[in-house]
Amino acid sequence: MTMDETRSRQPASPGLVEAAGGEWEPWAGPRASHGRLNRLAIAAFVLGLLGGVLGAVLGVVALRRIRRTGERGRGLAVAGLVLCGVWALALVLVLTQVVSRPDPPVGVRGLRAGDCFRVDDTPTGTRTAPEEVTTVPCTAPHDAELVDRLPAYVRHAGEAYPGTAALSARAETACRQQQRSYVLDPLSLPPDVRLRWYVPSRVEWPTYPQITCYLAAGSTPLTRQLRQDATVVRPEQLAYLMATRELDEARAVLAAQGPTAAPAELRAMVARTATANGRFWLALSAQTWPAQVKEPMEKLIAEAQEAAAYWRDAEKSADRDQTLRLVAQAEQRREPQTELAVRRALGLSTVQGEPAR
Repeated sequence: MTMDETRSRQPASPGLVEAAGGEWEPWAGPRASHGRLNRLAIAAFVLGLLGGVLGAVLGVVALRRIRRTGERGRGLAVAGLVLCGVWALALVLVLTQVVSRPDPPVGVRGLRAGDCFRVDDTPTGTRTAPEEVTTVPCTAPHDAELVDRLPAYVRHAGEAYPGTAALSARAETACRQQQRSYVLDPLSLPPDVRLRWYVPSRVEWPTYPQITCYLAAGSTPLTRQLRQDATVVRPEQLAYLMATRELDEARAVLAAQGPTAAPAELRAMVARTATANGRFWLALSAQTWPAQVKEPMEKLIAEAQEAAAYWRDAEKSADRDQTLRLVAQAEQRREPQTELAVRRALGLSTVQGEPAR
């Protein structure tokens, strides 16, 4: 046996395996898996193209197996994961658009209290309701917000159609009463918002005799809900607003009509305001307030109690000029900054149109 034959029969060095084509691979063990394409990676890529959720799962499994076995296909598995992510992002965008898209146009009958809507073709403030309105989220620009719907009958269901002018007169009284409960804090309303209403037409009267009360935007579209009732405000805000409402209304009427009112009317206005002032500070005193509200609230109660003496004297006075002087002195006991401090501590509006917190 020659030297070359002996050398050719010698076993290969440990850790080296002869590859097809005469090349040598620098690792030990069988070569079977390195050149094979992982089937799960292929499946992950195909499902990623088709948008299947299973593609993401197969992609993760394929990457783990490739790391363990050394098979090919890592790029396909990664591509499958990326494609699944793209499909998922597209689905989220589509769902977001669907959720934020305005509802299809509906009639006024389909609205509920608190719904915000746009009136596309009919000018806001017309007496009869448009055939279609578009409901939108209250954070989107809109023309109006529904306050309530009320029966238009006065006495009985068999009443003949009274006409739009008579129905509008009824609507003004009824809708203002509903607004009083719907917006407990008038200071929160933007200054150009107005109360409007729709009344039933002659054709609607036999089947749908309803008055529709709503708050209408001015020159600038609304972008928030105006509702400020017991379903929206916090308990401490509700307690203050309910306590102060009667007094605020009485003071407003007295300030507007008192100087020119007849003596009997003036006495009635003063008596109403004096009674409301007493109820006001009693209601505030009976309430437990949060820590940040206590100090300004105690000052407000003290001012109302001090004013009570002047209101009693004004109520008893028989001289008109003396009555008006005592009313002015009672009003001077109330410091505007004290009320603003209470409102600020409660998170209520401090200027016209400011939303509550």
